Amino acid sequence: MNIWESTILEIVSSNNGVASLQFIYSKIPLHIDLTDHHLEIKFKAPRYHHQTRAHIDDLLDSGDLIRVGRGQYSITEKGKRRLSDLK
Repeated sequence: MNIWESTILEIVSSNNGVASLQFIYSKIPLHIDLTDHHLEIKFKAPRYHHQTRAHIDDLLDSGDLIRVGRGQYSITEKGKRRLSDLK
């Protein structure tokens, strides 16, 4: 699993297993060293927002996250196991 996906799972897990997209965006810079490229505005948002959403989509496809509402995500048991395997 790449650093972005493990970071997103950790952020969601540490927030009682549920997090909004905005919450995830706010925590990413605390875990990943963002470059100027990540911070560049593209389509009215920093590039790292687009990258974060792409990784969330991958985590949804793999069953590690589920969508529980608009812009709200919850970690699944599979995601918890995957995260604990990394520790």
